[in-house]
Amino acid sequence: MKTGFFKILFPILVLAVLPTTAFSASNPDHIEPCGLIAKEKVFAAFPALQKMEKQTIGLNTTCNFLDKFGIPALIISVGRADHQDAQKAIQGMGDGYSYQTVPDLGNSAALALTKGNPKFGIQGGLVAELHVIKNNSFVNLAPVRLEVPSDGPVFAQLKNLAVEMANHLP
Repeated sequence: MKTGFFKILFPILVLAVLPTTAFSASNPDHIEPCGLIAKEKVFAAFPALQKMEKQTIGLNTTCNFLDKFGIPALIISVGRADHQDAQKAIQGMGDGYSYQTVPDLGNSAALALTKGNPKFGIQGGLVAELHVIKNNSFVNLAPVRLEVPSDGPVFAQLKNLAVEMANHLP
């Protein structure tokens, strides 16, 4: 029960936080978030994903990869980087996360990791966001309904997707 509650509540919380981090920069270069990588590569890396859809709210466009219930499970956002330190950019997510840099990815990359809270059924050490800055742009990957530990093969898959997406940024 707690896990189901978390899986519904967590995406809502992430979407409430994303406007202050990932969506803070505008997208004057009109970077197409769904065009940064072939959707088949994302589906191969994360078989739980079933569909891809683009969503635009105001000036911000995201690429949402949906699970079998049609709920966004991986959210990709892009924009002009008005910052050069990825870790500082995502630290606005709050105290429920720990932050660490990711070497050898773009000009600057960082993770926001969940802090465990057994009371609410929250597993610690899961990737909430992977934020990558390359040149004057960023790509932000938020696996909101995927369990991505901060190390191991699942994280390697997420990082490989981020590398390819970052290579397509202007």
